Amino acid sequence: MTLDVVVAGLPKAVQDATDPDRGLWLTPSQRERILAAAPDVRLEHLPVDDLDAGRGPERAPHAIMVETSGSKSALDVEQGILTRRGLDLLLTPELRLLQSMSAGAEHLVGIMPPGVPLANASGVSAPAIAETVVAGILADAKMTRERWEHQAAHRWVELPARELAGAVLTVLGTGNIGTTTARIATALGMRTIGVNRRGNPVETFDRTVPTAQLHEVLAETDYLLVAAPLTPATRGLVDAGTLAAMKPGGWIANVARGAIVDADALVAALHSGHLRGALIDCHVTEPLPADDPLWDAPGAQVLPHDSHASQLLGERQVDLFVDNLGRLARGEELRNVVDLDRGY
Repeated sequence: MTLDVVVAGLPKAVQDATDPDRGLWLTPSQRERILAAAPDVRLEHLPVDDLDAGRGPERAPHAIMVETSGSKSALDVEQGILTRRGLDLLLTPELRLLQSMSAGAEHLVGIMPPGVPLANASGVSAPAIAETVVAGILADAKMTRERWEHQAAHRWVELPARELAGAVLTVLGTGNIGTTTARIATALGMRTIGVNRRGNPVETFDRTVPTAQLHEVLAETDYLLVAAPLTPATRGLVDAGTLAAMKPGGWIANVARGAIVDADALVAALHSGHLRGALIDCHVTEPLPADDPLWDAPGAQVLPHDSHASQLLGERQVDLFVDNLGRLARGEELRNVVDLDRGY
């Protein structure tokens, strides 16, 4: 059986795209790999502006890999993204797989056609994001910001840098990003606590607790990583009370979704000195407005939602899609299928 495939949209933070404005990024070798994923694959790599203008594919697709704003029209301004109008042209009765290029799925769960599996890109960006988080933790412990400031001022100042051995990293969300970060942290001698809904054990962590015990473990936490999916249960979870529960002088990174962390409470905790620093990669409004107080909050490092930037990102997106295309052709269980009721 012929497997008609469409790829549309630019994966966020992918490197060296051919035409990023039109969402064209597949290399010749990546196209060949997709075509070889099953016995008879026909591939269309479509410009997003064609789809958004109502020009659909030549053939109704059985499988699509897309970077799309979906139900979040505010994301339509992002480079090379497929809008809802263009996506709707691909949601045909023949569709048997929607492979998202994003790990988060909240923008797609409510608009999926009945019976069509939605697979996310969980794991694709985990190595790059974990490296970014650990770089932030090391920069904090080794006082890199202060050292650069002293160098710029030609000042010879010895600083009380710290080792990470024995420091506690608590990770809210024990998926691919959380476990990859915990693995690196363990190699640095840190102790790791994983937090998930039920406290299910995860081998990478020294211990795991349910979300209900988050405040309890924050009292011993030096570094907090927010890496959970955005769901009704996690929206606003890290609020003023949660931040107050953290060990004084703590540090937080959010690489998940902006709406999980109360941004006003975070800024207040940084100004009060209760938190020493923060690395914030995701924001409720993106781009972050120039007058947002987070920019100037003491110890804050603001990233433009690109902690996953990597020269390997495109290859990993294709790896996952090729694997799922082969599974689809063979009638096997797909990888990374999203539970539409839970939202991840």
